[in-house]
Amino acid sequence: MAQTDKGLPPCILVFLVFFLATLAYKVSAVDGEPYQYTKEIVEIEINGSINPSTVDYIRTALLEAQQRNARALLILMDTPGGLLNSTKDIVKILLNSEVPIIVYVYPRGATATSAGVFITLSAHVAAMSPGTSIGAAHPVMLGRDQKGSGKAKEKDNKSSDVMDEKIENFASSFIESIARERGRNAKWAVESVRKSASVTADEALRNKVVDIISPDIPSLLSEIDGKEVKIGDRNVSLETAGARTQRLEMSLRQKVVNILSTPDIAFLLLSLGSLGIFLEFYNPGMIFPGVAGLISLLVGFVSLQILPFNYAGLILLFVAMALLISEVYVVSYGLLSLAALACLVFGGLLLFDTPDSDLGVSKGVIAAVAVTIGLLSVFIVYLGMKSFQVPVQGGFEGMVGQHGEVVSWSHRSGKVFIGGEYWEATGEREFSPGEKIKVIESTGELTVKISAFKGEG
Repeated sequence: MAQTDKGLPPCILVFLVFFLATLAYKVSAVDGEPYQYTKEIVEIEINGSINPSTVDYIRTALLEAQQRNARALLILMDTPGGLLNSTKDIVKILLNSEVPIIVYVYPRGATATSAGVFITLSAHVAAMSPGTSIGAAHPVMLGRDQKGSGKAKEKDNKSSDVMDEKIENFASSFIESIARERGRNAKWAVESVRKSASVTADEALRNKVVDIISPDIPSLLSEIDGKEVKIGDRNVSLETAGARTQRLEMSLRQKVVNILSTPDIAFLLLSLGSLGIFLEFYNPGMIFPGVAGLISLLVGFVSLQILPFNYAGLILLFVAMALLISEVYVVSYGLLSLAALACLVFGGLLLFDTPDSDLGVSKGVIAAVAVTIGLLSVFIVYLGMKSFQVPVQGGFEGMVGQHGEVVSWSHRSGKVFIGGEYWEATGEREFSPGEKIKVIESTGELTVKISAFKGEG
């Protein structure tokens, strides 16, 4: 008997049709428009040096913009420069962003210096506020004027020149590739590295370094509305007019790292830590200066884990601390303190002199720390010299001038009671037991010379 094929049950057929229709809709949505924009623009502000916390801040903001399907990420910038590695990381993030990036040098008086030039040129839209400037992207290397003589100096200068040339060539090619990728003035970009070229906002617009000059954020968003930018392999028309900006602040961790990434803060922590240890050695048992100094040193070392530093500068700071501590135990009349101050100043200047950073400790901070430690050293030397003028208050040598009374006496010598102790004594005349006396000389062999004393003992 033959079997008839009844086919699939109706419920299964309905489920398959629904599943295939849903899948087809998803595929068409992905192929048609990969990024659905909302009416928001995520806004962040970079006001300071470029460091690892800045990289994390921008990466976090970009992720937030992607999650919100924001129309763009707006970066308000005012920076003196920063770390080369952090700059490269930020440029990489901006060039590969799926969200339109707007870098706005803002407010009036702000600058996009050094690392700021690389970041501004990397944006899809580069804008400036009136009264701002951009440029001077040449890598800064401090402390290149090395002192020395003969072949050693010539060798050091030659090695430094080779290193500077390598860094300059890399920075030039790097910024040129960024400018060409974004269709900006590559020639000026190279000059900003090789010749430290710097221009105002009007000049930057005229030289096609930036795209627009705008007085404020609402005006900027209105003026760039409809502008086409390249996101990956496709062109996207910006829809920024009327969009609301959502400010994203740094997290607590990012703020702490940002503070510790400041060379001035790192130098102050190391200097204050050294000062605290010095005070603890000067007056053991104070506890607070020693503990505070140790904590400052540890936090300062955390800063050195973030910032690229020069070992020569760090060694000079350690030598300065050792010389200050030696001042407590060695009578040098301030010579060790002067040497410590010299090491402190040179150490501060060299501490962040590296190819990976164009930042350094400001001379004002170095001067303030040097003056503070110098005044403290002068005060300690003054106390030390004054202590030599204070009469001896204890021991056998300190007996001169003390009062007592005669216990027994015979033939111009006898025993006296002074300061709770019995002493052998000599005198120019005979004394009677109980007579008040005064020590006028310590004659050696634990014997004192006395005279009569008329008054209250």
